[in-house]
Order: sequence, then C-alpha cells, then structure tokens
Amino acid sequence: MKKEIKITIEQDYFDILQTFKESNDIKSNSVAIEKILFDNYANTLEKTFDYFTINNRRYLGSKTKILDFIQTSIDKHIPSYSSFLDIFSGTGVVANHFNNEKTKIITNDMLFSNYVIHYAFFSDDAYDKDKITELLEHLNNINPVDNYFSKSFADKFFSLNVAKKIGTIREEIENMSDKISKREKYILITSLIYAIDKIANTCGHYDAFRKNSLMPEDFKMKHLDIDNSDNSGNIILNSDANILISDIEPVDILYLDPPYNSRQYISAYHLIENLAQWDKPEVEGVASKMVNRKEYNSEYCLKTAIEAFEDLITKAKAKYIILSYSDMAKKGNDRSNARMSDEDIIRVLENKGSLVIESIKHKPFSTGKTNLQTHNERLFICKTH
Repeated sequence: MKKEIKITIEQDYFDILQTFKESNDIKSNSVAIEKILFDNYANTLEKTFDYFTINNRRYLGSKTKILDFIQTSIDKHIPSYSSFLDIFSGTGVVANHFNNEKTKIITNDMLFSNYVIHYAFFSDDAYDKDKITELLEHLNNINPVDNYFSKSFADKFFSLNVAKKIGTIREEIENMSDKISKREKYILITSLIYAIDKIANTCGHYDAFRKNSLMPEDFKMKHLDIDNSDNSGNIILNSDANILISDIEPVDILYLDPPYNSRQYISAYHLIENLAQWDKPEVEGVASKMVNRKEYNSEYCLKTAIEAFEDLITKAKAKYIILSYSDMAKKGNDRSNARMSDEDIIRVLENKGSLVIESIKHKPFSTGKTNLQTHNERLFICKTH
C-alpha cells in the first residue's frame, strides 16, 4: 500500500520529494511527478505562517526528536538545577528546551552561524518587533542583482534568481548595520538562513547538491518565534569548547553533544557559515566551499577525539556532566563510525564521578550504504566527585 503524502510548511521541498519517491516507488528522474510536487510546495509556501521556530532547521545530529528522552533522563537522575551549559549547541534546540525563567542557559558553538542563531533566539537584548516587520517586508521585496553569493552558489544549491536574492538581501542587512542593533541584525540573518533552508537543493547539508532538480524561484523571510521573557541572564558564546571550558564559571549541568564521526560541520554547513560571516572568501570545488574552512575543524572529528574529550572533562566545573553519543561504533560507512569508543568514554567519565547510562532507539545519520536495524542514542550521565 502506498503511503499518503502530506505537504506542510514544516517540511522542505526536497525532503518531501524524496519521501514521495520512496513511498510510491517513483524513479528519481520522473519529471512529471517532480513538477506536481514542486507546484504544490510553491503553493504551500504562499500560505500564511508568522514565525520560524528554532527547530525548523535541518541539521545533522539534531536532537529535536529526542528532547523528551533527554528531559526524562535528567528528571530521573538530577534532583534540581538552575544553570545549563550547552557547550556544543548546534541548532540550539536542546538549550531552547531547557530555557525558562528558573534555568539560566549558556550556549556555545564554534560556528559563527550557530552563534548568530543562538543570539537571535536566546539573547535578552531588546529589539523592535515593528522595525523587524518593516525590514522583512523590505527585504522580501528587494530587487535582486548579481553578487558574490550568486556567482558562488547559483545553479548548485539554489536557482540563479534565488541566489541573487539571497546575496542581495545579505548585503542589504550588512549595509544597515549602523541603523539596527546587533540582535536585530542577527534576527534578520537567522530569518534568512531559515528561509533558504526550506528550499535549498540539498539533503540537509551542503557537502553536495542534487543534480537535475527543479528548484523553487522564491522564498519568504519570516519573524522568529521568540519568547523574551525566558531569556533573562542567558549567555551566548562563540568559542572552541576546549578553550572555553577553563574560563567558564561552575554550572549545575554541562551538556555535551560533540560531533560523533569524521564529518566536519564546517564542511557540511560551509554555505551557511559563509553567509553569516559575509567576509566573501574565495571558494573552491564543486560545492564552492570556503578555502579557509579548515580553520574551523573540530578535534572531535579526528582519531584523537578521545584526547580532546578527556581534556574537556578534566577541566569541567559542573555538578553533572551529560554526554549525548550514539552507539554507531563501527556499524556503518567509515565516515559515519563513532570517533570515541564506549570503553574510553566510560573510563574518562568514571574518573570524574559516578556514571549511569540511559538509552533510546534513534535513527542515525549515515551515507545510506548501511541498513541499521537497531541503533541507539545514549546519555552518559556523570555525577561529579
């Protein structure tokens, strides 16, 4: 029986297309089917919705689907807490889940693009929502011209017209920097990132793009779903975790979600990082990656990851340390295999305190070459000495 496919604004066009093809056994080059889906999705984009929520972004290793598991595990083993440091924050969905009036959150990520997003959602800096409304209207209706972004990424991740619009909008945001606050600027950049993520010609990252795909010819920036009442006292940082850990004040919970395998996030999200920084660096290769991207490589993607982890844990000042890590081990493609073994993780954490492990079934990211029937996401919860 063929599955019913429902198209919603929470999905992106290319993921809908892939789901439709898989569930209906459609050949990948079926132009007629793709055109129908393309038109339907374009119509869906025109429907009214007011906000992007923080979890509306595609991201490798996102914890959106296991937030309840994380919360339940913490409730089971940690009686109380008032500070939560998410030191590899990524999209920020975990920090967002724990962000409330009773808990001060500290977010950190080495990628500037993630810092921008965290600042937009979690800062307690004031911003003018009416001004944002006016600027969104202006930017959505901007007259696109050829620019650095279109020259670098057109007809790869976006159509030529969309690439022109993206670059023109980003340049306009940069030009108005002296007329808007830091948070207002970052809100606009975040809205742009989330809007283009809906239509990007990718599988959820920018290591590669889909060939011979129909690409949408427009996108809409929207307000962000921000609850400023929860943000008082939050701290947003942009640093290497192993450098930051020595300077950070003691916290109740240190939550760790480092990269699991050899895939560097700067390579997977080079386009987003380029857009956020807007330094217009030279790019190279088919995917137009920044030539200076290796400056942002993570030690946790290397074979020496356990050494970085042990250094971090040794220096950590927290009542509880929680590590989120999959049990991929060596089940899949070499690039998908875990960089740290369970034996090493347990050794390091038991040297720091008492350890319990919680587990839940969770689909891992892989190259698609391995069909894993069973797979778990684990939380290593350490009560420090």
